[in-house]
Amino acid sequence: MNMQRALWTFLIFALVAPFFAALAIAAVVILAPLLGLGDLLPPGLPPLGMVALSAFVWGIVPAVLAGIALAVIVLRQGSVGWIAAAAIGVVAFAIAAIIFPVPELAHLRPYLAFLAGLVAVVLREMLARARILAP
Repeated sequence: MNMQRALWTFLIFALVAPFFAALAIAAVVILAPLLGLGDLLPPGLPPLGMVALSAFVWGIVPAVLAGIALAVIVLRQGSVGWIAAAAIGVVAFAIAAIIFPVPELAHLRPYLAFLAGLVAVVLREMLARARILAP
C-alpha cells in the first residue's frame, strides 16, 4: 500500500506543484502593485503569461526533487507531516536555484523559497484529504 501512496505522492508533486507555483507567481505579479509591493518586481517584466509559463517550466525541477524526497518518506512511513513537506519544498527550491540560477530574481529568493514551502504544504494537505497519505 505504501508503494501506491509513494507513487501518487511523486506524481502529484511532479505534475501539480509547477502548476500551483505558476498560479501563485501570477497572483503575486498581479497583486504586488495593488498592495504597494511593486518595487519588489524586477523592472521590464515580460507579459503575465510569459512570467507564469516561465515559472511553470522552472518549477518542474524543484517539484520533481521534492516529489522524489517525499515519495521516499511516504514509502517508508506511509505519510509525511506538513513541516517535513514544507522543509523539503524549501530545500528542493534551494537546490534548483543553485543548479539553475536566475540572477534577475536573486533578491526574491527567500520569498520564492517560502512560496515553494507553501505549495508543498498545500499539496501535502491535498494528498491527506484525498486519503492518499496514511492518517
